[in-house]
Amino acid sequence: MTVFPLFLQRMGRGSMSFDEPRPNTTHATKRHSLDMDTLRSRRRLPLLRSPKFFAKVTWVDTLSQLATMVPLSQVSIPQPVYEYNMKVESALPVLPTPLRQQQQQQQEEQQPQMAFGVPLEGLMARSGSSSGGVILPRPVRECIAYLRHNGVATEGLFRRSPPSTVLRAAKDAYNGDQPVDLELGGVHVAAVLLKLFFRELPEPVFSGHSYATVRALPVATIGSSAADVAKQMDSVRARYVEEVILPSLTRECRLLLCFACALLAIVARNEEANRMTAFNLAIVWAPNLARSANPVADVAMCSAGPQSATVGSVIQIMVTCFDSVFAAELATILGDGAATDDRVVAVLDVVDRMNEDGWVGFADSTPPALPPRSVSADKAEPGSD
Repeated sequence: MTVFPLFLQRMGRGSMSFDEPRPNTTHATKRHSLDMDTLRSRRRLPLLRSPKFFAKVTWVDTLSQLATMVPLSQVSIPQPVYEYNMKVESALPVLPTPLRQQQQQQQEEQQPQMAFGVPLEGLMARSGSSSGGVILPRPVRECIAYLRHNGVATEGLFRRSPPSTVLRAAKDAYNGDQPVDLELGGVHVAAVLLKLFFRELPEPVFSGHSYATVRALPVATIGSSAADVAKQMDSVRARYVEEVILPSLTRECRLLLCFACALLAIVARNEEANRMTAFNLAIVWAPNLARSANPVADVAMCSAGPQSATVGSVIQIMVTCFDSVFAAELATILGDGAATDDRVVAVLDVVDRMNEDGWVGFADSTPPALPPRSVSADKAEPGSD
């Protein structure tokens, strides 16, 4: 018979409190004398009776099924396990190729469709697949609509960070195709979710290959403070973004930028209340759109201003010159309504319609962007008349 102190029995019960009074050791050993078999069984007791343990266990029949869940190259599997697995898998019936493909397709359909970190082309095509058109991804359209109606006057919009637990819960809900109530998280959760969607795209909106085109953006010379000169330079820069930078992006990126910049334009209109000018919005948004293999170049691309040829400056121009920069995209989105007085509000109204049942998106009926101007067209300047 082996003698053990009292705290070993407490371990068998599954918990031990250091605040509990400790009895006399001699008295404890007389009352609780356990053998090794009893001790082992008590040590296992908390695991056997815990429902959380069994809820986290997934049973698989073969190593082939296990390989679809974890990388087997990182798991040390004994040789007897391989031998037994060969016997089990050889006894399983082999499905014909069509049935096997059908089974794989059913498994893929049962899996939740991810919303973050998914290629934009497939995501937007999947969202509007019922009619052959396109529609904004669900996190984008819901966050834009919520911010438009609830957050444009919020001070520091897109600058403040919400609690990480709330943000993670909302993101996981979108990735699991679950309903998300943005009212519970508030304005800042919706704002960060919108930026996070752009930041986690596998291919960024502006990659390292786009940096050379962005650096060619015309800049204002130091000392050119005259109002007419500054206005003319703004027109030149907006024209470069419209005819050179935007056509270099994919169609999905252009449309997505058009909707996002419509929201930013509404926010900039309320800069007296939210203190978020077009410049401030460009500064906080540029890191989410520009990404390359060179972090130093990425940081340099996040500045803004009339004397900068950066991604931040491009965003600022898209916000301040929304109607002219996105002329072709507006024709695609609004169609006959492109001649409306306030195109920013009209685009955001389209987002509200997307969130309503029964509206599946706009068809690809017109070219999404204008080609660069020819040399003959460049000779006719607007101010030459």
